Amino acid sequence: MLTYENFVSVLLGTIERAGLNIAYTQELLDTHALGRSLSITCLPDGAEDDNGPQEPPLRAVVSFRWSPEFTVFSLRGGDSLDNIERFVDERLFAQVRSGPSLDVEVTYHLPVAADQQRDVAGLSVIAHSVQELHSSLVDDDDVMRVDSLLSFGPGGAARVQSVTALRVWSLDEALYDGDLLALTFEELCAELHAMLELLNVQFGLDDQEAPSGIDALPADRRYLKPPTA
Repeated sequence: MLTYENFVSVLLGTIERAGLNIAYTQELLDTHALGRSLSITCLPDGAEDDNGPQEPPLRAVVSFRWSPEFTVFSLRGGDSLDNIERFVDERLFAQVRSGPSLDVEVTYHLPVAADQQRDVAGLSVIAHSVQELHSSLVDDDDVMRVDSLLSFGPGGAARVQSVTALRVWSLDEALYDGDLLALTFEELCAELHAMLELLNVQFGLDDQEAPSGIDALPADRRYLKPPTA
């Protein structure tokens, strides 16, 4: 199995060759369990991350979690897990014989204009539009999941806080083969780039449409620049 360092190197190299517009990255280490996670935020071509602490309104985040068991498995092989597998979440293992499987998630964050925040009924239209865009890029039946976060004010009125779409890439054999992993990431990057551009055409906001004042979404930036990975 590839090590974490090999895995990240292949991912970052593929992203660089694909020419994706990276805004920032975040790499975290769980100092208790020694698990790791990495997220990479990408923007549409030509977009700049210049809004200070506020997140870019339209962005795609590539992320994965590397469990401590993955590190043990990659460094010492499958036999090393015999004594600890009863402590491991079964969801980490796609096949007992071949070892762990890992999901790489691509989350698309859509901008929400001030008028869209009040239009809860319009969420189904947005979700259908996003799924139609994704269907135009892929041949399989993997339908992209669209989620929304609602908030309710003192008067009970619902307000749309966020809209996201999730695409999951499950890696099995690619965890053991750097060339296969690179091919998988090339496909991921090509789809991500095309999807971002399509979303930008259909959902991108002009400065005049961006919510402000009481309609502005709260700033939730938790990242430091320059990139740490």
